Amino acid sequence: MSARAEEAPAQWRILDTDDAAAVAEYERAFHRAFRDIRPDGLLRRLWHWDDAAGRLASPVPYAEQRVYVEEDAAGQVRRGMAVNLTGRIQQAGRFGFTLPLHEPGSAEILVFFIDGAWNFAGTVGFWARCAADLQGLGLVTGYGTTAPRPLPIYRRFGAEVVERRELEGETRFLLRFDFRRSWFVPRREGGA
Repeated sequence: MSARAEEAPAQWRILDTDDAAAVAEYERAFHRAFRDIRPDGLLRRLWHWDDAAGRLASPVPYAEQRVYVEEDAAGQVRRGMAVNLTGRIQQAGRFGFTLPLHEPGSAEILVFFIDGAWNFAGTVGFWARCAADLQGLGLVTGYGTTAPRPLPIYRRFGAEVVERRELEGETRFLLRFDFRRSWFVPRREGGA
């Protein structure tokens, strides 16, 4: 990426999931963000991997998702977030979690990713725009799963750990996010 592309503002939008080319670009960015996962790890069984095509997708049909993307100046997807709006299929169920999506204003966060370099302000801004749109849909609570490594980052986005599971030697957490708290929680002295 050129310096000029880095300086240009990112373009946030809701993905048109009926546009096959846009979905393919999103799935390629999703794959790039997670391609270094252990081949036998739990995430390999959570999502639909197409390594030959370099694409990755959630098991939840796109018709039941709200997908957000942020593109750089060259039109490459650099950030993505997908939310399961119906709860008919619960991705977290693959890890044995049961989400309380019967609660009014609740949804499942299927994925949140960054393809490329971490940018603090850009990531916080992306999360805030997604959270504001979800609130506009009447959603206030998001549930999602994570491994231990990204947990401190999600906690800084206000996540609360609801449940912890050990599966096949790997730890997974069920998290709850309040979309009304779209700010970044500052790190406390002495810890995350």
